[in-house]
Formats: sequence, structure tokens, C-alpha cells
Amino acid sequence: MLSSVFLSGTMGEALGDGIRMIDVQSPVPGPNGKFATFHIPVLSKMLPKSFFFTAPVGSLVTLKGRIESHERFGLIIVHELDEIFTSATPTKKTVSRE
Repeated sequence: MLSSVFLSGTMGEALGDGIRMIDVQSPVPGPNGKFATFHIPVLSKMLPKSFFFTAPVGSLVTLKGRIESHERFGLIIVHELDEIFTSATPTKKTVSRE
């Protein structure tokens, strides 16, 4: 496989069939200081009781994966390696300016 992807974001909802969304924020160009959130589907071959699927929504995550095509989502990231950081309270949406 020639593709390698590194994501850094927050854990989103689990969709079943080994897929969980990762929410990645990216700054939007312009003077407003706003962010766009991209919801990226990640396929994992881990057990359903693994920490990747049981970590709370909003937990910080960095992961390495590869790009593959998927019949339902089109392009999808296949999970290979991760680091997940949790806290007692999940992270909240950040808004630098209204």
C-alpha cells in the first residue's frame, strides 16, 4: 500500500461494522478565526470492546492509517496505530470568535 495518513482530532460516534468517526478541525482562511470540522470515517479491525471503540466521544486521538475505498463511505481510513487521550470531561467545540 502506498498511502499513509496521520490524523489528529477527537473521537466521534461509533457507526457499527468496525467504523468510528474522527472529527478533525481545520482553520478556515480569512480574518474571522473560524474552524471547519471534518468527520472522517475510520475502519478498525480491532475487537468491539477495544479502547478505540469504547473511548468517550470527544477524547483526543492521533492515529496512523491507510486510505482504502469503501462501498458505503467512498474513501475511508483503515486504522493501523493510535494514541487516545481521555479526561473526566470530554472536549467541547472551540470557537475563537463569533
